[in-house]
Order: sequence, then C-alpha cells, then structure tokens
Amino acid sequence: MEEKKIGFRLSKVNWILSLILIGISALIFLKRDGINGFSLGYLFGSIVTSAIIILFLAFIVWLIKGKKPYAGTYTFNIVLVLMCFGMIKEIGIQSQEQTDSIDAMTKSVSEYKEKINNEEDGISAYQEHISNVDDGISKMIRNSTGNEQEVYKNLQKFTSINSSVMIDWQKSFDSVAQPRILDYSVLNNQAEFEYQIGVLKHYKKQSELYKSHFEKRKLLLADLNKNIPKGNLTLKGVMSGINSKDSIQKPIFKPFIKSHIDYSNHLTEIVEFLKMNNGKWEYKNEELIFTTVELEEYYSILINKIAEDENQINEWTDKLIEVM
Repeated sequence: MEEKKIGFRLSKVNWILSLILIGISALIFLKRDGINGFSLGYLFGSIVTSAIIILFLAFIVWLIKGKKPYAGTYTFNIVLVLMCFGMIKEIGIQSQEQTDSIDAMTKSVSEYKEKINNEEDGISAYQEHISNVDDGISKMIRNSTGNEQEVYKNLQKFTSINSSVMIDWQKSFDSVAQPRILDYSVLNNQAEFEYQIGVLKHYKKQSELYKSHFEKRKLLLADLNKNIPKGNLTLKGVMSGINSKDSIQKPIFKPFIKSHIDYSNHLTEIVEFLKMNNGKWEYKNEELIFTTVELEEYYSILINKIAEDENQINEWTDKLIEVM
C-alpha cells in the first residue's frame, strides 16, 4: 500500500518546542541586556535566522524522503534540539571564559600589590597589571553581544583613561625621586634652579590632575555608558562595583594625594628659598651652611615639613595598596 504523502508543514510538537526555545532564549538575552530596541531587534533577527536554517534542513529532508509524513517534522525537532544543546554549550563556554577573565584580573591585582610592596619599578608593574586587565576585558568583549558588549567596550576605554592618568602621575613622581632633585651640590646656577622648580611644579600639576580624575571617575564611566539602558544588568554590575570600590578607596585616596600635593609645595618652596637666598648659603663637606641663624631656622622648618610629608606619603600609600 502506497504511503500517503502530504504537504510540508510543522506539527504541534514543532511549534511547542520552538516556542519553548524562543522563550528560553528571550529570557536569557533580555534579562542580561534589558528590553530595548537593539536587544529586541537582535533577538528577533537571531530567531528568524535560526528558523530559516532549521526549516530549510527539514524541508530538504522531507523532499529527500519522498515527502513522507513527519519526515520533515522529525528533522525539525532533531535540529532544534541540537541547536538548543549547542546554545547551552556556547553559553557555558562564554560563562567560563568570563569567569576565567575575572579570576585573571583579580590575580593581576594581587601580583601588582606584591610588586609595589617589594618596591619594584612602579610604572613597569602598573603597565603589566593594566595589560592583564585589558586582556581580560577584551575576552569579555569577544564573548558578549549587544549592550553588554558595549558596556565592556566602555569599561576598556575607562581603564585606558585611568592608565594614562596614573602613568603620567607616576612618571612625575619618579622624576622628583631622582637624586638630582634637592642635590645641593648642583644647585649653584640659575638654570639648575629653574629645572628643579619646573620638575616640582609638573609633579604638583600631575597630582592635581590625578586628584581631579579620581573625584570624577564615576561620572566619567556613567557618561561613557549614557546610551546604555539603565536596566542593563551588566551596566548595573559595573557601576555597583566601581561605587563599592570608590566608597572604600576615596577616604584613603584624599589624604594620599593631599600628601603628594603638600610634598610638591614644600619641595618647591625650599628650592625657591635657596634660589632667592643664593649667595647666603654654601654646601661644604656634605653640610649646608647659612650666613644667618634666621635663614638656617627657616630652612629647618621647611625640611621638617618635607620629612612629615614623606611620612604621610608612605603611610597613605600602604593603606591605599591594601584597598586596591
């Protein structure tokens, strides 16, 4: 008896499985990315594209099988289930890579702290750390889509700006730490006075820029993400993280950067004092000798201020490292 042949159409089971898969996909994607024009369009496009592929394969099998009943619908279900497993596997891989990226960045912070505590080169240590962070964010960008991906891209821009400000400040601080600064044996001509004053004023300027950037960093990140829907979970997570860090770091950063600004002011003041009184002091046998007691006393006051600044810098630096 010849088997009855009917036209190609989807069964109730096909529709039920399709709706279940669409519902799961929508729940996962929209929960992560928020309900907005882009996410709805992206979801709709993905569903339509997947449906076309599945229908095409089912239709081809239906034709190959001689238009037998259920030949296409069985194929449709099998391909749908395989795609579902593939989607679950892909989500698992992406989730694992994101977890690995976060773990790598967390480890990088610990290694950076250790290097700073061991008094290794600050700029090299920071550049290595920020490179690790950038790699981690890049992986998260590759494993995301839509607004979630945009949030990670903006986070990468944010860390790049942070890095630039931090490195510029660190370089200015390192220049002050050079033996040439406040070396009385070379402070014997106008050019040297001007050079050292210039270095110290640059250090102060960079410290003030660093302070300003730190105070505005939350606003900067919010501005970078101004086009991201406020309900986006990734954005909420990022902003929650920086708000939490800011609440811990700000009470320590303020006195930390103030100690650097005070230090730059007092160093500049002492060099300008020596410049103004050039000829009324001499450096002999590793000792600074003034022509009057008043000058010597004023110099001692400035030196004591600088020593106190250095103590404050060391104290607040240790505390800031702890809350990085």
